[in-house]
Amino acid sequence: MSEGVFEALQRWRQGEVDASRLRPGLIKDTHLQQIIRSNRRTVDEIEPMLPRHAKALVGGIVEVLAATEETAPEGVSTSKHAAVEPEPVPEPVEPLPGSELLVDLHTEDFCEFLHGESEYEVGPMAIAPEPRGGHRLEWTGLPESPGTTVLYRVVSGETHRAYKPEAGRLVGVTRGTLIVDTAPSAAAVRYLQVWAHIGNNERDAAERQPVLVAEGHLLSAVDGFVVIEDDGTVIGQWSVWPGVSRVRVLRIPLDGRSPVTNDPRHRILADQPNFGGFVDRDAQRGHRYLYRAICEVEVDGHTRLSPAAQSEVLVSAVLEPVSDLQITTYGQGDDLHFDLGWTPPDIGAVVMYRTETAPRAGIDRTLLEASALDVSGGLPESARLVHPVVVEQGGRHAMTTVSWPRGWVRAYFTPVTMLDGQVQVGRTVIATRPLPALTGVRIVERCSEQVVTFPWPDGAASVSVYVSAPQVPAEHAIEQRPVAEISRSQYERDGGLHLTDQLAAQGCAVHVVAIAYTRGERIVGIPATVDYPGLLRIQYTVTPRITLGGGVVLAIQLASEIELTTAPPFVVIHNLTRLPLSARDGQPLEVRGGVGTHPGARNFHPKGLRREWGQPWLVDVGDTDTGFVRVFPDVRPEQACTIALLDPPIEQIDLRLIDRTPIDDPVE
Repeated sequence: MSEGVFEALQRWRQGEVDASRLRPGLIKDTHLQQIIRSNRRTVDEIEPMLPRHAKALVGGIVEVLAATEETAPEGVSTSKHAAVEPEPVPEPVEPLPGSELLVDLHTEDFCEFLHGESEYEVGPMAIAPEPRGGHRLEWTGLPESPGTTVLYRVVSGETHRAYKPEAGRLVGVTRGTLIVDTAPSAAAVRYLQVWAHIGNNERDAAERQPVLVAEGHLLSAVDGFVVIEDDGTVIGQWSVWPGVSRVRVLRIPLDGRSPVTNDPRHRILADQPNFGGFVDRDAQRGHRYLYRAICEVEVDGHTRLSPAAQSEVLVSAVLEPVSDLQITTYGQGDDLHFDLGWTPPDIGAVVMYRTETAPRAGIDRTLLEASALDVSGGLPESARLVHPVVVEQGGRHAMTTVSWPRGWVRAYFTPVTMLDGQVQVGRTVIATRPLPALTGVRIVERCSEQVVTFPWPDGAASVSVYVSAPQVPAEHAIEQRPVAEISRSQYERDGGLHLTDQLAAQGCAVHVVAIAYTRGERIVGIPATVDYPGLLRIQYTVTPRITLGGGVVLAIQLASEIELTTAPPFVVIHNLTRLPLSARDGQPLEVRGGVGTHPGARNFHPKGLRREWGQPWLVDVGDTDTGFVRVFPDVRPEQACTIALLDPPIEQIDLRLIDRTPIDDPVE
C-alpha cells in the first residue's frame, strides 16, 4: 500500500512542478515518506510537515492520500469468498529516547502561570540532532526529595521566547531529563524552555506554579536546499526563514589534502546576503567540492550560526587524452627496461597500462566508465602500472625503469586520464623487442630438395632465411636480401620452409631470423645460425650389357655436380624384394671394370669425379632376373649423410625390366 501511495504522491509532485506551482526539489522524497509513515491524513496534521513555501499545496497531498486509500489495488478480488491475504506484520519501531518517562498531560492540564519569581538558576540545555529525525533535548534536573514528584514541561517558541509556559508549543511532559522534539522547522530560531512542576504526585505537581530550570535555542537551516552543476557553473537554491540576516556559503575542496572544516578561507560570495541561493562560476572543472549554506541569526544581541545544509558537487570536466606518450627502451637480452614520458592534462590523473595485446579498437573515441576498461576495453586492472610518477623540468611527467615482462614480444602502453569514475583513453604506443633466436633449426635433405624446419617463434609474423659463407658473421649476412621468407600459414601448410635454390654443395652458413612488424616497421630478431656441411650430389646410370656367354652385366657410370680430384668408394647393392635402403640392405654385387679392378671385388673406387659421365664399372648379375639394384657410397654413416646419389629411372634398376635382347657387341 505504501509503495502505491508513494508513487501517487510522486506523480502529483511532478504535475505541480510541470505546472510551475512547485519549485523542483522543494518537496523531497523524504518529506513524502515521512507523511506516509506518520499516518497523518488531514490538512492540519500534514501542513506542519511541509516546507514553508509548499504549505499552500497541502490540499493536493490530502486528496491524493484519500484517493489512493479508497482505491483497491488492481487485480485484487473484492468477493467476500475470496481468500484474504494476511496483513503484513509491521516491523517493530524502536521508541525514541526518553519516551518511557513521558507523561500524558497537555497544556490545559496545568495551572496558569502567575509570573512569580524563582529561586532556581536557569541552566543550559544540550541540543543535538536525533538520527531518526528531530532533536534531542537534555538538561540538568532538580534534586528530588523522597515523596515528591517533578514534572518537566518542555515548550518552544518560534522567533521569540514564550513569556509563559502556556504561550509556547508544548513539546512534551516528562519525568526524566531528556526528550526528543520532532516538530519540523517553522522559524529561523526556536527557543526551547524547560519548566519544572514540583508536587506530591503528578496531579499535585501540575497544579503548582512552575519554575524555569533550563533553556536553549535551535537555529533552522535553509529550507529547500538544492545545489546543481550546469556546465562548469554551480548553482544553489533555497529559502530562509524571517530573521536570518545572511547566509554564509562555503565551497570546501574534497581533495583529501585538507580537513573538511568551516574555515573562512573556503567562504565565497561573502559580500552578498545569499537569501535565495548563489551562482558560483569560479569552481575548478573536474574538482569535487562540498557546498555548505549556514544561516546567520541574531540571538540575544549575538550572531549565531545555524546547522549547515550541504551537498557534494562534482564540477563537470572534459577529460583530455594523452597523445604525446614517448617510450625509451634500454638494456639487452632479458634485462630490458622502459622510460615513459608524457605531458599531463589540465584535469584528471593519468594512469598507465601495459598489456601484451592491443586494447580494443575505438576505445579512445568516447568518454567511458572506469569499469569499461576491463570489461570491454582490454585494459584489466592487473595491467595497470604502479611505478611512481616523477615531475620533470618543463612540467612533463615520467615513469622510469619499467621492466619488460619475460616472454613478451610486444608491449602496448596505453595512457588513461581518470576522474571520478570517468576515463578517457589516450594514444597507445607499441614497443617491440627483438625476437629471440630460434631453437631447434634443422635442414632436412629430401632428394634434390632442402627444407628448413623449426618450431614457429612466438610473436613472429614471418621468418627469413639468409645464406653466407661459413666465415661471414650473421650480423653481416642478414644485411643482404634473404634467400627465402615464409609466413606462419605457409609454414604450417607446407610443413617447413622449402628452399627454391639448393644450398652450396661445398657447405655454407644458414641464418634463420624471426621477423615482427610494429606499425608497419620491420623488426628483425636475433639470428640463429646452422652450419650446412654441404652435399655431394652424384648421378649414376645403369646400362645392361650381354656377355659372350649369354649372361647380363650392368654398366655403372657416375657424373658429379662438381668436379673432384678424389672420390669415395661405391658399392652396388642387390635386394630381391624391394629397393635397397642402405649399403647394408641387401647383397653387394661383384664389380669389375677399369684398370686395377681385382676379380671378386665388392666395390669400386674412382680416381675422381667429373661433370660428364665417367668410365663404366661392370656388375655381373648372372642369370638373376628379379630384385632391385642401387649404388651407395661405401663410407661410414657420418660421411654418407654428405653424399647423395640420384637414382636413374626405375627401368634401369628393376632387374625385371632390363632388356636382355642380344646385341652385336657382347662384353667379353
